[in-house]
Amino acid sequence: MSEKEALPTNVCNMQLNVPHPQRPKVQAICGPDYMPRSTESEESTDNVMTQNVTVKFCISPDNFIAQVYPNSMTINEVKQDISRRFEVDPMLLLIKQDGHLICNTVPIHSTIADEFGIHKFDLELVIPEVGECEEIPQLSLRVYYEKYRLPDYVTVHISGEDTEDGQPKNIVVEIENAAIEKPFLSGYQDKVTGKEFLDAFTQTGPYFDKWKFKRYRTRDTQTLEHKEKILNTAHEQSVQCFLDDINVRYVATAAEVEIIPGKYQSYAQMERTKRKLEKILLIQRNWRRWILWKYIHLCAQEYRRLVKNRIDEDERYEKCVEQRVERKEKIKQFPRTADDFDLLYAEISRWKRAELKRIAANYEGPARISEVNILLDKEINLLNGVERQRRLVYLAMEDFRNDQLLKQMGKPLEWIGYNDTKIHLDLLRTQRVRFLTEIYKDLRKTKEKQKRLELLSRVMELVMEETCFPGFVELFDLFDREKNLLLYTKSCDVEILRKRQNILFFELIKFQNNDRPNRLSSHMCIVCKNVKPYAQFAMRSRQIHVDTCKRCFYLKMVATENNVYQSILRCIQRDERKRKCASSFAFVIQQEDVRLLINKIWHGHSALSKSEDINELRLPRWNKTDDWSPWNCICLTERETRDHYKIEELEKVYDSKFILHVRNSHMLARNLFHTLAAVAVEFQETGAWWKVGMNKQRSSQLNAE
Repeated sequence: MSEKEALPTNVCNMQLNVPHPQRPKVQAICGPDYMPRSTESEESTDNVMTQNVTVKFCISPDNFIAQVYPNSMTINEVKQDISRRFEVDPMLLLIKQDGHLICNTVPIHSTIADEFGIHKFDLELVIPEVGECEEIPQLSLRVYYEKYRLPDYVTVHISGEDTEDGQPKNIVVEIENAAIEKPFLSGYQDKVTGKEFLDAFTQTGPYFDKWKFKRYRTRDTQTLEHKEKILNTAHEQSVQCFLDDINVRYVATAAEVEIIPGKYQSYAQMERTKRKLEKILLIQRNWRRWILWKYIHLCAQEYRRLVKNRIDEDERYEKCVEQRVERKEKIKQFPRTADDFDLLYAEISRWKRAELKRIAANYEGPARISEVNILLDKEINLLNGVERQRRLVYLAMEDFRNDQLLKQMGKPLEWIGYNDTKIHLDLLRTQRVRFLTEIYKDLRKTKEKQKRLELLSRVMELVMEETCFPGFVELFDLFDREKNLLLYTKSCDVEILRKRQNILFFELIKFQNNDRPNRLSSHMCIVCKNVKPYAQFAMRSRQIHVDTCKRCFYLKMVATENNVYQSILRCIQRDERKRKCASSFAFVIQQEDVRLLINKIWHGHSALSKSEDINELRLPRWNKTDDWSPWNCICLTERETRDHYKIEELEKVYDSKFILHVRNSHMLARNLFHTLAAVAVEFQETGAWWKVGMNKQRSSQLNAE
């Protein structure tokens, strides 16, 4: 079927009853730009009474469409509406009248209307340059009629000759919808959701005897005449009936057929009634088939989603493993921090244990002693090399540490005042530190001879104001000696002088005239017997008393991969933050406690797969509804952790022996961290756990902008 045959040729619109003399007939002109909120436009629209008018668009000689718009709308607004209905770009539309293009700012009432008050326009489309894969836009009536239904109104114009008052009128005629009410055939109800599904009546027209003539005013219904017709049978026939007592009732024989009269039904209606059950079964069968097809597609879509998520997880996991290995190799080649050097020491220890195991298996007697001595020499060389590298890194980072110290000393004092306002106090000593820091940076730079002499002269004048500094004499003498060498010698090596100058000048910056010794809380280390402040003592969650300083505690520890345990602790804390558990013990324990949990409680391997790869191990919650604690965790790999968190009921997945093993490990952890367990019981019973970590002063981020 062609597009012209499929679409209606008539135009349904709605026209208000407007007398003919009051219809505006103004020639279309293109005035200044129309501003909807300007005073000039408001005055012009006030002079014209706002009313709805019919606008007819001619797309082609055989295709017309009509719409109803207020006469105050502009051509630009009409383009926006028409482009929305045809699904094209409004910039491609052209509206013409009598062959002339109409400006976008012209309102509808300024265009020419015919004798019936209808504004006729020509609608054209500008075809842009498109690529091979793009579609050419077009004004398709199929899109117009399928997505936007027209109103069931028709405007009928009555001339003045047919009216009582002699004035022409426009009457809006409503087209009544004659659709029938679909009968209830049958249906079924879903027992789970309670939703009802009814069998649809798919016939297109009503029965002739079902027509309702109520509220119809047509010529046929108003002129209907009832006529009687007398019929006579061709021959007499006997009927079955009851008579009086004299006559005998007629009784039919067995060969006769008894016909009970009923409502008249045509042959087509009879055939339709016979096939009603077949149609019902056909509809139900296809409906259930569609439900099954939809369910299969949903299941397939969910399966593809789960497979894609699993593949993405595996790719992210492999990428993380590659990054971890790359980062570990980079740390071994270029160590910088103390943890990096601990990793090197751990590698040396692992290598030593493997070599000792090999020597014990292959040698005996004097040969074993010789191999052990060779191994000892190799170990000493390796340790000396690591220590040399550590010394070089320490010296290289000395300037950076000094800069950070001077930056911290030169910062103004900050605190939180009234109404959470940040208060900054810049003292004279902080200003002095910042001023001397800039000079200190200039002294460390390599400059030309003349600029260096000018800098030394200026610095010597400043140093004269710091006579209270204990090293004033030596510092001034060093500057004077360098100045004389630069003045009276052609070539000289002053690098040693400058290094000593930088050291003394750095001490000058740190020196304060009114320095008073800060009386910090101190304690004596039981190992080295030195009195140190509490900040230099090692803090652990299992200790009762502060007794060992950080240096002695570090010497007692075996070289381990601290980065691995630190990453495990960060994973635990990250998971607890996501679960909004600020009272968890994950924020109390240290990396040494994590190492003890993995090595002593879980024996350095996964509880399920027995994997001993320390880089893969994690400590997730055992019962995910409770906060993390050393007695509510389990050692698993990263993959096993993700699967463990998907379990709702542990008893239905894990074996009873495995659950008993985990509970025994939890008892050992509670005994090992008995101090932490006692503190937990105390805070939970008193209800004061929320006070932990809370400052009396209102919390605020000083560094926030």
